[in-house]
Amino acid sequence: MKNVQISFDEDLLRAIDQFATTVQLTRSAVVREAVKTWIRQAELKKFEDTWIQKLKDNPKDLKDSEAWSKAEKWGDE
Repeated sequence: MKNVQISFDEDLLRAIDQFATTVQLTRSAVVREAVKTWIRQAELKKFEDTWIQKLKDNPKDLKDSEAWSKAEKWGDE
């Protein structure tokens, strides 16, 4: 892993540290998991927005519905 330096305000850092203690993880592990979750959510939102726009543009075109049905297995990794 590569070390990076990031800044947090004191309240957020305190919350991260308290949460890390509660779940018995390091501060770095908590931040890593939070960023991974944020990226997954952003990717899912982008996919949903694209799919919704395709439906709006051509509501009778069902070829993309197969991709959507496969993506419905959210949380299955």
